[in-house]
Amino acid sequence: MASDDRTVGFLVVVHTAATWFMVGMIWTIHLVHYPLFAEVGEATYVDFQSAHVARIGPLLALPWAIEGAAVLGLLWLAFAGGRPRLRVPALAGGAAMLVVLLISGFWSAPAHAELADGFDTVVHDRLMAANLVRAFAWTARGVIAVWIVALVWPRPAHREPDAADPAGRRFTEARPST
Repeated sequence: MASDDRTVGFLVVVHTAATWFMVGMIWTIHLVHYPLFAEVGEATYVDFQSAHVARIGPLLALPWAIEGAAVLGLLWLAFAGGRPRLRVPALAGGAAMLVVLLISGFWSAPAHAELADGFDTVVHDRLMAANLVRAFAWTARGVIAVWIVALVWPRPAHREPDAADPAGRRFTEARPST
């Protein structure tokens, strides 16, 4: 594998790892953590919400930043770095990230700000609905990350039995068809 290929491979692995970390986190938040908001109770909810925001941000900041940088790297590779095969998945992944960012900024963060004053079923339901869309967008990003891996990961050469040995005990490299 050439040096350039190693750099691309590293970027793709980092992108895939960060993306799937975030996919796992968003589904854990959606299926476990956010539903528990309704179970906390009025007396302790404001402290709970404050602790949630204080703890979840630092946990997600680094992997989300790494994922974002990797998205930009893949878009650069696809359009300026001589990897046109990556254009469709890089654009699709970038579009899914845009959906995640828009939902985070325009629905999730404002809902958390409203919930900081106390639990509100309507706001919580809005948060859950927006987060479900965000979870599906992140899951799409995970599938796209695997697609990108499939496009750039080296494959072993196809081998065919040597014509001189019909039993197939010796092999020669297959020649690409023209």
